[in-house]
Amino acid sequence: MITKNNISIVIALFLYQFLNAQIPYFSIQFDYDTRLEVAMHNSVETDSFYLIPVKGAGTSTNMADTSFVLKINKYTGAVDYKKIAYYEGQSVRNVWQKNNTLIIQGSKYNGPHESLVDNDLYFSVVDDQSFEPLLLEYFGLPGRLDVFYRPILTSDGGIFSSGWSFNPSSSSARQSLVFFKCDSNLQQQFIRLIPPFSPVNNHYGASAIETPDKGFIVVGTRQVGNPPDRSNALIVKVDSLGNQVFWKEVISIGDTTELYLNSLAQQSNGTYIACGRRIFNPQVGPGWERSWLVGFDAEGNILWSKTFAENERSDGACIKPSLDGNFYVCGYERDFADTPQYLQYATISKVSPSGQVIWHRKYSIEPPGMHFDGFFNVLPTSDGGILCSGSTTGSNVNFQNAWVLKLDSLGCAYPDCNPGVGVQELPIGNKTPFVFAPNPTSGLFTIKAKDDLLIEAVRIYSMQGQEVYHFQNIKNKQLDVDLTEQGNGQYFCSVLINGVWHASPIVLIK
Repeated sequence: MITKNNISIVIALFLYQFLNAQIPYFSIQFDYDTRLEVAMHNSVETDSFYLIPVKGAGTSTNMADTSFVLKINKYTGAVDYKKIAYYEGQSVRNVWQKNNTLIIQGSKYNGPHESLVDNDLYFSVVDDQSFEPLLLEYFGLPGRLDVFYRPILTSDGGIFSSGWSFNPSSSSARQSLVFFKCDSNLQQQFIRLIPPFSPVNNHYGASAIETPDKGFIVVGTRQVGNPPDRSNALIVKVDSLGNQVFWKEVISIGDTTELYLNSLAQQSNGTYIACGRRIFNPQVGPGWERSWLVGFDAEGNILWSKTFAENERSDGACIKPSLDGNFYVCGYERDFADTPQYLQYATISKVSPSGQVIWHRKYSIEPPGMHFDGFFNVLPTSDGGILCSGSTTGSNVNFQNAWVLKLDSLGCAYPDCNPGVGVQELPIGNKTPFVFAPNPTSGLFTIKAKDDLLIEAVRIYSMQGQEVYHFQNIKNKQLDVDLTEQGNGQYFCSVLINGVWHASPIVLIK
């Protein structure tokens, strides 16, 4: 682990890269002074680097937040960060690029963060190199705790966001939807609560999209009852002034107790696709949670509904259009969910416009019994790859690190991986069941399986994806490899152990 100014950054799947090409694969963990970090709800690609906001708590969850922006060079793999030092007790949720500047959105708390207090939301226009604020404006309703989720840039240059809001000093008030818009100069145009007061229901606005008529469609959830006994999915539209146009609910009935919509995207035919989670009633069905996809028209009418998952718990956190007309969905899965040794994975899937799963992959670094592995945002990149961000465990399993994983267009962490549904690909880390010796190598090296495991096959690829070595149908504890005829550079070595392909880079220097 590399330490610099109390930052520990673990870079996996990258040791060498040609300067004239983007890095196709990397796995980065961000750890600031052994705190709790998570990569949040947005990321941005510029000409030379990726930007990912990180929300960090103290060494225990009841300490005030600290916020960062990660900056990852697309060509060299260099990682830098900026601590957002406007004030303490804040969180950063989103970052965008606009007119050679960046817009960062977050919140600060007007009191100890370990309690529910009034907060102020901010949008800050910052220099894209120094990250110093050029313009900083505060918003929010007085005496209320307001949360904005996934704000979007609008066609008139402004910002729109939905979320939720409630009065923390009232024992009877519940959460209302909040709708907010400002202009390109960060001057507030409206902030509205729908409904203004709810004594029995909690409402969540999770994601928004601008419609062709300059209105906005928001998806989210309404928890019904006090205490809630079920949750309905919401599809709500407001006009350009924030006035309600329609309110649609997908009711949780029959075998379903809870429905959540977390993110949405627009289809080329004017309809919409959204992802979320469906929880089944254990008295009627298996009691499982399933990733959920729905299609709906411009009036919020459901056109189709599909669930998918391989394990007992699953959630779709974010959906984004791919470059070929399909969609990427990221989230998490968990199996053996009701046992102390459950396994959790961060997931990435590719789905068609009709919700058919094209491929589905899961990644994990953490040991059993931990719940930190998960992706909260996905970004299709200009080189055809996929940038996923979320969290995982670090070297200390009592804490979590922000996690950024760069994959290719097939969702692979190494070249030419099997594109079949359900293949588990593991980035390097403590769970990698083999080691190299030596690495870097002059061409001759040995692959050794850990513990009582056996190597079943080995495939090695160049950075261009060309297979340079293939050995299969073996059951050996170790394998000697000769790459002396290959040129200097980085290669990706894939090792099949117990039916799972594991990938790790090796560097050849003669």
